[in-house]
Amino acid sequence: MMRQGSGDSRGRLDRRLVVSVIAVGLCGAALSVGAFVSFGRGTSVSVATGAAIATANLLALAYTVSALLPESRSGTQPGSQEQPTPFGWVLVGLLKMFGLVVVVWLLMRHGLVSPVPLLVGFGALPIGIAIGSVVSDRGAPADGLD
Repeated sequence: MMRQGSGDSRGRLDRRLVVSVIAVGLCGAALSVGAFVSFGRGTSVSVATGAAIATANLLALAYTVSALLPESRSGTQPGSQEQPTPFGWVLVGLLKMFGLVVVVWLLMRHGLVSPVPLLVGFGALPIGIAIGSVVSDRGAPADGLD
């Protein structure tokens, strides 16, 4: 998951982002349980699939963006040269977007999931990000306020 203790901070996820990914997963699980209780197994599977895709998409996006953005706390001087954007991560981002569309299309095309419950599962993404942001900011120290 998260690499710790390495000198290179690329690929390391922010604590708030990790909390948001966990919150998206937990929201997806809660939505799936609610769908199971309310509508049955088939709907629950579709909601769980949507939530799993949303969680995996957020995690892949997080690693891609963390690899592409320069580390602001790395101690580099303003005049120093920035490293070029890694082409591999740009390719990963493009393939991730294309893969997401293809996977969702295949799942619906072959009748493995229903579209509306899948969309409900995707709803775990904004809900989880909002909850993760609130929860992770609660414990953050206030900078500059002494």
